[in-house]
Amino acid sequence: MTLSLDAPSLAPVTQVAGASVPPRWAHHPVVVAEAAHGGWDASHVWHDDDAFLVRLRWRERIDGGRPLAVDHDAAGVSLLAVGGAEGAARLLLAAEAELRPGGLGPVVRASMPRGTYAAVSAAGACGGAVVPAPFDRAPFDAWDWYAVTGPPAVVAGEERVVELLGDAGRAEAAACLAVANPDGELPVGEPRSRWWGWRDDDGVVRAVAGASRRVPGRPWTLGSIGTDPAWRGRGIGAAVTASATRAGVSEASMVTLGVYAHNVAARSVYRRLGYVLGQEFESSRP
Repeated sequence: MTLSLDAPSLAPVTQVAGASVPPRWAHHPVVVAEAAHGGWDASHVWHDDDAFLVRLRWRERIDGGRPLAVDHDAAGVSLLAVGGAEGAARLLLAAEAELRPGGLGPVVRASMPRGTYAAVSAAGACGGAVVPAPFDRAPFDAWDWYAVTGPPAVVAGEERVVELLGDAGRAEAAACLAVANPDGELPVGEPRSRWWGWRDDDGVVRAVAGASRRVPGRPWTLGSIGTDPAWRGRGIGAAVTASATRAGVSEASMVTLGVYAHNVAARSVYRRLGYVLGQEFESSRP
């Protein structure tokens, strides 16, 4: 993928865990965006020409959010890799052997290039390598990481989109999400979030999009995007996403979002709005 990373807030990640990061990975949009959210508390990093793997200390945030890269706790670690599945599997097994007797774990959350779990299992079966948890079972989900660095074209229906402000606005967002996307990962109560909604002729919010701004001026992450099932197919989800994206790139240099791999319709909308695929992931999580 090609994204502009020349803004100060999107500076390359040149050091992780005291180690120099080669340009191939220093400029990778996932690495840049995730490290920009306040920095990583990284204990180890491994990389070669095929993949980049970082081991992060884990802490579940007290405000309910679960960013991709998080802070620390003795309870376990988080793993993030980008690049190719075979390369990520090779780095994982090498890292597990290097860190014995404790190995990589306990791994609380892992986000790996899609296909890594199968590649780790295959390598263990063929070579007799120890397959660490959670890679000894199927991943929890598969999803795609997208990003955009410029505003989208105006789409039909944006004239009905408003920012949902204050407690009343958050209540409207919550009511819409209860039917549109009850499992959305961005909580309405997240204190650093902003919300946009599309109103019908009666003023009822029928589609909503949220944005997490973990660090002011740094990349935004959209989440909990949803449209009332009875109102789908009218482009109103694209309208709220476009409005939220436009607000994001006016404040920061990149807006990112994640979408489940099976959600073909959503991927099509995001691509029309200018989002570019940065990495296909599979994950395990609590």
